[in-house]
Amino acid sequence: MTPRTRTALITGAAVVALVASGGVAYAVSSTPTSSPTASSSSAPAKAKAKHRPLLGHVAHGEVTLNGKDHKVVDVQRGEVQAVSATSISVKSDDGFTATYTITSDTKVRKGGKQSAIGDVHTGDKVGIVATKANGTSTATRVAEK
Repeated sequence: MTPRTRTALITGAAVVALVASGGVAYAVSSTPTSSPTASSSSAPAKAKAKHRPLLGHVAHGEVTLNGKDHKVVDVQRGEVQAVSATSISVKSDDGFTATYTITSDTKVRKGGKQSAIGDVHTGDKVGIVATKANGTSTATRVAEK
């Protein structure tokens, strides 16, 4: 693996992990802030910030990562429709449904801890990260929400 490919994969994995976890947030100020002036005796007004997950509202999507071999990564959040030792089907809130292949390399987390695909059940809310190649989406990560 070339250093460029490795960097692209690491960067992509970090972005995908943020997408899957909803770990990116931004602030929206609902009131303007003011700066103190020399003649002002009052303290500056504090902005009321609302923190919202930037990617926390992602239902599903596909990202193509640059590199020698352009890698396609799928992400999806939704409810498990069916699950077995070799596949998982997930339906997002907007009705989009996809099925992902499960392999021995698929990482599964439930309750914030490492788990097994056998611990994931129909009706569970999950986040999926998958790589797509030759028409097949293979889950790299399954995390129960």
